[in-house]
Amino acid sequence: MVQEERDYSHRTAIQKLGVKPEQRIEVTGDVGSGLRRDVKQAVGRGLVRSGELDGAIVLVESEDECREALVRYRARLRDTGYLWVITRKRGHESYLNQMTLVPHAKRLGLIDNKTCSIDDDRSGIRFVVPRALRKRTAA
Repeated sequence: MVQEERDYSHRTAIQKLGVKPEQRIEVTGDVGSGLRRDVKQAVGRGLVRSGELDGAIVLVESEDECREALVRYRARLRDTGYLWVITRKRGHESYLNQMTLVPHAKRLGLIDNKTCSIDDDRSGIRFVVPRALRKRTAA
């Protein structure tokens, strides 16, 4: 069975990233013109710099930077939260193969479950806490 390739070009970066109203989001690094503004608009509030996070969107330029970001944001991420690690695309002088970042995330109890194009220069990989490792919440 041949799997059809899906076309997501009609979706905005915010839709691809899954940013929702009222989420506590932190954005760091050169994530691209307009993305920071669009995140604020989507959540309907300012970006946060401390406390628990529903999501973080962070641009990294090296594996070391990624390791530091994973540790820093993992500690603040809610169990249902996400961490988008944004990297430069292939062809850019700061290109970073996103698959080399996965083992660092796994050591912190995070798995990758989505990638997407942000713009012509950047793409992202999303890390989340696996459902099996999330704390049980009272219903």
